[in-house]
Amino acid sequence: MIQKLFRTTIFRMSLVYALLFSAVSAGALGVIYWMAESQIREQTDTRLQLETNALLRSYRIAAVEGLIQIIHVKNGDDDSRYLVSKLVHRQQQDLTRDIEFDRLNNDYTQAFATLPLGTITGNLQQKQPTRLLLTLLPGGYQLLVAIDLREQHALLNRLLITVLSASGLIFALAIIGGSFMGHNVLHRMNAIGKTANEIVSGNLAQRIPVTRREDEFDRLSHVLNAMLERIQHLMQGMREVTDNLAHDLRNPLNRIRNRLEASQYEPETNTNYPLLIQDTIQEVDELIRTFNALLSIAQIESGVQRDDWSSVDLSELTAELADLYSAVAEEQNLTLQHTASVGLTTHGNRQLLAQAITNLLDNAVKYTPAGGTISLSAQRVGDNIEVCVADNGPGIPADQHDAVLQRFTRLDNARSTPGNGLGLSLVKAVADLHGAQMHLADNHPGLRAGLRFKRVG
Repeated sequence: MIQKLFRTTIFRMSLVYALLFSAVSAGALGVIYWMAESQIREQTDTRLQLETNALLRSYRIAAVEGLIQIIHVKNGDDDSRYLVSKLVHRQQQDLTRDIEFDRLNNDYTQAFATLPLGTITGNLQQKQPTRLLLTLLPGGYQLLVAIDLREQHALLNRLLITVLSASGLIFALAIIGGSFMGHNVLHRMNAIGKTANEIVSGNLAQRIPVTRREDEFDRLSHVLNAMLERIQHLMQGMREVTDNLAHDLRNPLNRIRNRLEASQYEPETNTNYPLLIQDTIQEVDELIRTFNALLSIAQIESGVQRDDWSSVDLSELTAELADLYSAVAEEQNLTLQHTASVGLTTHGNRQLLAQAITNLLDNAVKYTPAGGTISLSAQRVGDNIEVCVADNGPGIPADQHDAVLQRFTRLDNARSTPGNGLGLSLVKAVADLHGAQMHLADNHPGLRAGLRFKRVG
């Protein structure tokens, strides 16, 4: 598990970001340390300058002798933070040559330096760091004021330790956070992989777990689950189609075989041969129509016919189909009524839309009794267009509306009529391809089948 965690992309990214963030944090803390050190040095130099200025005022009042006495008193004061105040003549010791200064004032009469205390006192055992200010006085005298830096250095050391500790803690927390995120990602990826393996094994009912966080993994899981749902639906539909196809083709194929087998024993002069051949051709034609319908539905559902889409005037299309089926209805002693609003335009495949409406009209003509009425209408319904075919035949029970849209589904009252149970399935496939809604309703009596399209113009 740990090796898998180290190999995850999220862990490697977390490691890179941890290093980057730690480097930035260390740089920021380093700047804080440098600013603190500069501020402490500035305050120290300011205190040295104030102490030196006080001694210089005493020098102006009491001259060299008075300044020596004041220095002696200050050096003997245990409460003084200034460890050394010293007045030295250049003939005794030229401090400007013995000390390396790091800061000079504008008139070169004062200079700052940092060095061990023993360098000033002459006792080399005193190695504590000190900060000093040397001031040149008239007559060759040199006034030196030094302060012990041990407290400042201790403070800076504590600050440095804090900076290093904080940098290490930030890096450690970044690594821990990266490991935690990597573990969560690995856990969720393992769940997806487990689901995928079970699906590969044949369990199409499995779905990827979804949390309540609604993050990118959940959004991906929703998409994959929808895809799996679609795949399962298609596989189930394929099995049902295969079962129904085998069932529906068995009878006509058996009839064809029996006719052909019986014809072997008939004399060649038998006058029933033309009738036998005609019946066999009808059976074969019915099989061909079934396969063509299945092929059409498969092509429609795959969306391969989207390339030749264009603007379709449904008012004009329904009018043409109404003229075409008026003669068919008249032959069956039926009345076909057509009503359509003007300018009902949608976007789609004109041939497929005509085929879908034709299937609805075929069903209406097939199941409407003599003397009945069939209506074909196209009208606006809000922002949509509804094409509706209604009849006053036996209709379809409400609880069977969803079932009859499946392939090879035929109700008991339709068993005696020719057909393969694919007409409404094709209409549903065309509707789905065009983003339309297909609905069935009771026409009191009869069936009302509607297709609701999006209106373009």
